[in-house]
Amino acid sequence: MYKNNKALLICLLALLATGAAGQKIVNTPFARYGIGNLEQQGAFRTLAMGGISSGIRDNVALNLLTPASYSSIDTTSFLFDFGIDYAVAGLKGGGLSYHSQDMTFSHLMIGFPVMKGWGIATAIMPYANGAYDIGYSSEGSGVTGSLYEHHNGSGGFQRALLGTGVRLLPFVSVGANIFYMFGEETRVNDFIFTGDNNYFNTRKQGVSAMRGIGYDASVQFMLNLEGGRFINAGLTYTPAFDLKTENEDAIFRYSNTSNSIYSIDTLSLNTLSTTSRMPQSLRAGFALGKVDKLTAGADIVYTRWTKASLPGTYGTYTDALSLHAGAEYIPEKYSNYSFFDRVEYRIGCRYGESYTLFGGDELKEYGITFGTGIPMKRSRSRISLSVDLSTRGTGSGNIPRETRISVGASLNLYDYWFIKRQYD
Repeated sequence: MYKNNKALLICLLALLATGAAGQKIVNTPFARYGIGNLEQQGAFRTLAMGGISSGIRDNVALNLLTPASYSSIDTTSFLFDFGIDYAVAGLKGGGLSYHSQDMTFSHLMIGFPVMKGWGIATAIMPYANGAYDIGYSSEGSGVTGSLYEHHNGSGGFQRALLGTGVRLLPFVSVGANIFYMFGEETRVNDFIFTGDNNYFNTRKQGVSAMRGIGYDASVQFMLNLEGGRFINAGLTYTPAFDLKTENEDAIFRYSNTSNSIYSIDTLSLNTLSTTSRMPQSLRAGFALGKVDKLTAGADIVYTRWTKASLPGTYGTYTDALSLHAGAEYIPEKYSNYSFFDRVEYRIGCRYGESYTLFGGDELKEYGITFGTGIPMKRSRSRISLSVDLSTRGTGSGNIPRETRISVGASLNLYDYWFIKRQYD
């Protein structure tokens, strides 16, 4: 009965994730450019450690950014990880301030072994968020009078993946993910003449839908030392890949008078089927420590966005670099006396560069992270909590300063699904 209840819970959460695979509606002006605001990728365990991945191997948790790590999944085990995320962003600049918040689905991950040293994982998670809401007034010129501009964006893109990892040698593991990226973003630009209702306003609206397949390939090198100590290093490469793209651009005019026969009039409507090109990316890093006690590591990620081609989007692309570092400490993993000694404590930091230019400059993002892994009673399952505090932008000129807080919680279930019980 217990196993049946757990299977039912997993099915319900999977259905929930499928229906809630939309994006966080946390408005940020930076989402107006490119394909939107890129989401932090990975499970909450690694995100709480600054987003490191390359050297992480865990037999009770999934590390999607380095598929070679799937070979560490325990035989006879089944892993399920479902997470939700709450974010609030504050903007300041030009003497004004604004706040936006939302809670949504973060990820759904499932992993299991084929045999010892060979694991499989599948997942779905958000990739980019296109939500923004920008408005400002200007005096205009000539007979037009004052003008109010309102720019609004919605939608986003997701990734669904299937991957495998194999341990070729005691010290070498290789793996690959094949993923399907899909989604749609809508951008609406209104130009409203506020000085006189006799003028017709203009709306420019663009819808961009993209879908396509890409893959990641990775390798990990493992060195096990005396006393449970280890050193791992990893490398993951994502080649450039193409997305089938459907762009629809329309221009409308409308009157401020809602009962006018000219309340909405389509001036032009154009559709274009084309191909977008996503950039190649390289991630490398290491982790070291002592099994069930301490893990510390660092990653570097380089993405060649100058080679990207995304018809129907705004912005000038620039190559982006990000740095990640973090650690996890467990006082006494198998303590029978203190619950807090069994808790996993995590901390990290990250630095990232924007992939589009704002006012001719590349923005820098700084973040600190921390979190915990809370073990569940008489089980290898756990609840993972993650907090990410970040800031970007200057707050001067036309570029606001954004401060964001993201809080994530996930249920990481571990079960022995492939062992036949001798007694019921």
